[in-house]
Order: sequence, then structure tokens, then C-alpha cells
Amino acid sequence: MQESALEKIYASLDFSVQNVPEWRPYAFINMVATIDGKVVSGVRGEPVGDLGSTTDHQLMRRIEAAADAVLIGAGSQRSSSGIWYPPGVKRIVATSSGNVLAESRFFTDEPHNAWVFCTKESILPPLPEGVSVVRFPGEHINWREAVRRMREQMAVERLLIEGGSNLNGQMLGADLVDELFLTLAPKVKLGDDLPTYAGGEPLPRERLQRYSLLEAHRVGDELFLRYRRVRQ
Repeated sequence: MQESALEKIYASLDFSVQNVPEWRPYAFINMVATIDGKVVSGVRGEPVGDLGSTTDHQLMRRIEAAADAVLIGAGSQRSSSGIWYPPGVKRIVATSSGNVLAESRFFTDEPHNAWVFCTKESILPPLPEGVSVVRFPGEHINWREAVRRMREQMAVERLLIEGGSNLNGQMLGADLVDELFLTLAPKVKLGDDLPTYAGGEPLPRERLQRYSLLEAHRVGDELFLRYRRVRQ
């Protein structure tokens, strides 16, 4: 693909941070999924780098570079031991159990820019010096309180969420997401119990969320889509 054509995809990532409440970041999800909606190429817990193309990987880096912080679930962090982010981008992993991969580049590249969000009962492994741990009361992380802390205590204005499915579902269910990026891979996986773009508790019909399509790009057989939440 010619560089000039690639530059046109998600060329403007000046997110409208002024359009969200001051107490939380402007939040956006980026995921790649098959035509039938699955976000894994193998089984749960395995790397998914082969799901999207080189173009998808390049655009993922573009979106990451536009964020102040990236949030992922512990399952995604464990399945990608070589995971890395652009310098200066804060990285946050969420876990209830405490089962995170301590030796991952997620922590070791910039320990001072790494956070673990967990509960008081989470049992964490020894982490590299400099990594911050934020514990929440109860059995689960309160995401409204979590994003408030990100905004007020960590100066996060633009938050990128990179899965997995359960984390995406929790953030969407709490109505804390403003944009969705979706790479539609020309593949079919199948499977009744495999993760999709977002899991979690289903929304009742009267709470279905509506999104407007901001961008649609075709590169070969892949589609790159960007949506913005419509709030009334």
C-alpha cells in the first residue's frame, strides 16, 4: 500500500475532549474482528497478531500515539508478552485476580508509566520498581471511579481501550466510550463461546447505543471503520 494512501486513514485524531464531562477522559476502543465478529484467531489467551494485516498494525500504532493512556485487560496483557507502546504513553492493565505478566514489556519498558488497576483482594506478583498499583474496594473495579482517577490524578484526556471483550463490554455498559475503531478482517472464525468485540451483560432494548459512522476505508479486502457515540 502506498504511504500517501495510508496517511489518509484516520488522518485526523484530534479527539473532541471538550465534548465529554471534565471528570473523565475521552475514551475510544480499537479492535480487529473477523466478519463473524470474533476477536481471536486461535483460542482465548493466544496472541492475535495474525488477525489483522500489516496495515492494521500500522494504524493501531497511529491510534496509540494519539492517546495519553492505553487500557487493557489482564488476559490481553498476558497473551502478548512483547506488547509495547509509543514512548510516553501511559499503560494501564485491569485485573480482578491479580494475574498479570510481570516480566512483560508492558511494565519493563517504562515502569514509571505503568499502572495496575485491581481490587483489594487481587494477589499480584512482584512488579518492576516504579509500577503504580491502584486498588478499588469490592469484587470488581468501579469504572466510573477508575476513569475519574485517570483524568484527575493521572492527567489522562484521551484514553484508548484495547480489549479484551469483557473489558470493552464493561466500559460500553457503563456508557464511558465515545468512539469505536473497528478493523474488519476478511476472515471467518466461528465458535459459540469465543469473544467478540464486546461481551458483558446485554443492554435492554431501550438502552441500545447508537453510533454514527465517521470514516470507512477499504484496503484490499480489509475495512477500517470509525464510529462516534450519538448521545441525546
